[in-house]
Amino acid sequence: MHPSAAIGFETGAAAYERGRPSYPAAAVERLVRELELAPGRRVLDLAAGTGKLTRLLVATGAAVVAVEPVAAMRAQLVAAVPGVEVLDGTAEANPLPDDAVDAATVAQAFHWFRRDEALAELSRVLRPGGGLVLVWNERNDDVAWVAQLTTIIHAHDDPDRPTYERRVDWAAVVAAAGGWAPVREARFPLDQPMDADTLVDRAVSTSFVAAGGPAAAATVADQVRTLVADFPPTFALPYVTHLWWTKLA
Repeated sequence: MHPSAAIGFETGAAAYERGRPSYPAAAVERLVRELELAPGRRVLDLAAGTGKLTRLLVATGAAVVAVEPVAAMRAQLVAAVPGVEVLDGTAEANPLPDDAVDAATVAQAFHWFRRDEALAELSRVLRPGGGLVLVWNERNDDVAWVAQLTTIIHAHDDPDRPTYERRVDWAAVVAAAGGWAPVREARFPLDQPMDADTLVDRAVSTSFVAAGGPAAAATVADQVRTLVADFPPTFALPYVTHLWWTKLA
């Protein structure tokens, strides 16, 4: 696992749970439809983090198994989604046996993976014809103040870390691995209600900010509070939720 993820998410797990958004209903409906999630089906939530998507999968009635490599994130997940099956493991060394699940999801995480190894492991644990959905919530930097927020956060970026960016053609990545149906995609708007404290949590939960230690987090927190000092007590942080989906060919 990349050090920014291993250190940052261990350090920033609580802020991640407080500050990160859920997913819009329309996106979840599409995900559920494409993966045919319902009672009697079993779904893997890979790199599940604090369970932001996991809890929505549980609501479908499907049996959910969450795999997450960071202990602090697993602890947040267990607290947020009691009763769900949670396993320690990575995308490249999945603890599940062959043909274990009908579907799989990866939210906010696929860019961290060693892609070919992760896709090979997913094809191993999925049953024939099993579906896969990749999900990212992207801050909408077309909004001026959100672009300023991104500048504040990325001043602490690790130039060597993997990143999710709009220019990445994840359909091509999956196609190059072979064995998967053509990837389809859709985007959905998302407004996350918040206040200044929540926005600070959102910013300092970024992997490379959290990995930078207390000094980096304090600097980012001060700059974020200055950015929104004239905002109303509650406001919305706009995102675009991007889904990519495929299935074993």
